[in-house]
Parts: sequence; structure tokens; C-alpha cells
Amino acid sequence: MKRKGKIAALLLALVIGASMFAGCATEISEDYPEYADDKAIWIGGWDVPINTLEDYQMAKDMGLTHMFIDNMFAKKGTPEYLKQLEYCEQVGLKAIVGSDTSLSGEGLGSPENVTIEEFDYAQYPAVDMLNIWDEPGSAHFGEVATRIEKQYAFYEKEGKTAPTMYVNLDPAYHVSHQTNAVEEGMRPYAQKFVNEVLTKVKGRKIISTDIYPLMSSPDGSHFSILATWLVNMETLKEVAVEADAEFMMFIQNYSESTRREIMNKEDLSFQVYTDMAFGINGFSYFTYRQSFLNFGGGCVSKDESCTPFDNYYWAQTLNAEIAEWDHVFLAFDKWKGVMTVNGTNNLEEYDEYNNDCFVLEHPVKKLDCAKSVTATEDTIIGQFEDKDGRSGLMVVNFNDPLDKITDTVSFTFENANRAMVYVGGKRKIYEVKDNKLTLDIGVGEGIFVIPLAM
Repeated sequence: MKRKGKIAALLLALVIGASMFAGCATEISEDYPEYADDKAIWIGGWDVPINTLEDYQMAKDMGLTHMFIDNMFAKKGTPEYLKQLEYCEQVGLKAIVGSDTSLSGEGLGSPENVTIEEFDYAQYPAVDMLNIWDEPGSAHFGEVATRIEKQYAFYEKEGKTAPTMYVNLDPAYHVSHQTNAVEEGMRPYAQKFVNEVLTKVKGRKIISTDIYPLMSSPDGSHFSILATWLVNMETLKEVAVEADAEFMMFIQNYSESTRREIMNKEDLSFQVYTDMAFGINGFSYFTYRQSFLNFGGGCVSKDESCTPFDNYYWAQTLNAEIAEWDHVFLAFDKWKGVMTVNGTNNLEEYDEYNNDCFVLEHPVKKLDCAKSVTATEDTIIGQFEDKDGRSGLMVVNFNDPLDKITDTVSFTFENANRAMVYVGGKRKIYEVKDNKLTLDIGVGEGIFVIPLAM
């Protein structure tokens, strides 16, 4: 259990802001909704640790649930490679086994030429998924689909149930992987993936991609947020909902010429909470071990010591916070879109102000549970609903953490006198007077708000 001593009836001290009553908080005995602790956000790491039990334990201790294991640090078919799967089992990690061959283009006209690795990974309890390929262009979807079908045929011949088939899509629609080098939009690319690849997948379906939004000019003099981040998240989530698929995101934990360094925990939490507003089921760090491609960042060093960086401890703290309440978040499994709110401080300076990232195709104009909402700074709000029809709001301070901007968000609800709010993994109960509630949101922070009529 993530929290000990869960009970339905709690004596809670109401958190009352200065805008409410003066004096001491009042203790009230009330019943609040409880959610079964039977769901969890899965958290992956790309680029494996060195091949020791201690270093796999270190990855588990950071809060990872999955490790992507490719052919880079130990050659497939060798005892060293298989030892990684055994280490995953021993420490309680799930393995996502990478494909051993690159996309060749052979499948474009000759699917029979597509090859797969005929090895029974189902015999290793830690193996959860097969990573069929990373960032295929749509011109190669035929080869990807053929590889999936051949994997199923192999495991059927072995009398085994195949691991989940996983493909990570390309956030730039991968011009470099297109035979005609023509860029296509995210929606036709994702829908083509569903039609040509995901329809071949049996059972659990996943839509995944990697959007790394913390940008830097090549000379490091200017930082920004990737303008297409939110609209591409919206598109992929909408396609995932239509396909009844999970939604998984990689988050930026590396740096290179156009991506800035991760400088604090808030750089990580900002990404994760923003992605949660779009209803992700999991996220993975790129990278866990510092990349062999000589990128900056990573959670541990790429030398043999696997020395933890600051990123390791920032990620560890964030992962623990998410694990405290992810079962509540995932109980709100009906995603109903995202609202963007321009900060009043920005509007005072320029009445036609609009954040460059706020270009959603189908933004929520009005929250189901609220008459109005305002924020002092730019804010996004993901709207969700649980099985009982309760609203849940993922409210994110959408400002680059480097700017050190705190946000104050004010709601006027339709009908609420309490609000159950998750902040930093902890639950707080607020009294709502006259349907109004004002909350502060820290730098790089997101909070989950459940308005209640008691």
C-alpha cells in the first residue's frame, strides 16, 4: 500500500485560507471518497545501468517500475544480456525488451523479408513488453505491423502468450524516416499508426511518444518551451481515447544543442504534471543512465561507477510523490480535454496576450464543475471524471520553472462546499465557501482538485 491506515471516515483539520475564516481551523468528522489502491502509473528508464544487481536495485530504488533493455550494453543472446532480465526480476522491475534489428524498409514491398528475433522472452517473468521499434516513420508501418504479426505467430508456435507489443511514435513525424522526406501532421500520422499497426496488437494497446519541451538556443543564451508540446499531446490523447489505448510519454532528462539542461526537480515535475493533464498512464525518463551518445543529463553516470547525479534524487522524490496518489488520478479514467487559462498578470500588460503554447485544436471552454476559473499566471487544467461522475481537475502552473513564477488559481464551482486536493502526493481537504476556492500552485507544480458537495 502507498499509504498506511486508509479509512473512510477521517477527522481532518480543514485548511482555511485567509480569504475564508479568521482564527483556528475547525475539526469536522466527514466521509470523503476513497479510491482503491489497485492502479499505478508505470515509470520507465531508457539506457540501462551497468550489469550488476546493485545497480539494478539502484534503479528500482529511484522509483522505476520498468527498464528499457536494448542491445547496446550487452549483446542479445549472451549470458550478460539475459542476466539483465534476471536482475530485473530480482529487484522487482519489469523489462521492455528492445528489438534487435533496425527498420530496413524491406517490408515496404516485401513483408516476407521482415525478420524477427525468434527467442522466447516469455520464459523470463520480468519481461512485460517487446519494444518493436522506436520512432518509425509512417512509411515503415507495414514493416512494423508485419514484425508484430510474426512475433505473435512465433509465440503461438511456442505455446506461449506473447508479451505486450510496444511501439514508440515519432514526435516530429520523422521526416528522416520517410522515403520521400515529406513531413506529415501528427493526427494523420497517429491515425495511420492506429489503422495499420495498433489494429494488429492483441490485448493491451499503448500509444507512446517522446516530446522534449525544454528548449535552448544553440549558444545557450535563450530558453523556451516547445510551442507544439500541448497540441501534439492533445492529438495523441484524442487518438488514444478513440483506440481505447493507454497513453505513455517520455520526459526530458537529457540535454543537447537545442535542449537545455535539467536544473532542478521542478524541471521534471513540470513535464510530468503537464503530461498528466493529458491523461498519461505512464512516463519514462530519457535517459536513466547518461547516454552513450554523449548527451548531457541522465540520472546516473555512464562510467562504470554508475554514480547518481542530482537528477537521480530529484526523480526519486518526484516518483515517490506520484506513487502516493496515482491510484486516485487513474480512477478518473474519463479524460474530457484541457482548458488553457491566460494569466491575469499577463493580460494586464497586454489585453490580447496568448501563450504561444496555447494552440489546442479542441480546448475546453468551460469546466463541467465550475462556473468560472481565473489564474494569476498561465495555467492548464486537465478535466477528468470518475466512474461515479465526480469531476477531477489536474491544474498545472504552466510556466518555465526557470522563471520561478508561482500561480494563484481561483474557482467558482457549480455546487461544492469541500474540495479534496492532492499536492505533492498528500491529500488536503479545503472548505469551499459560496462555491469559491483559491489555491496557490508552486513553481513546476501541478495539483489535483476534486470538488465535493457534502
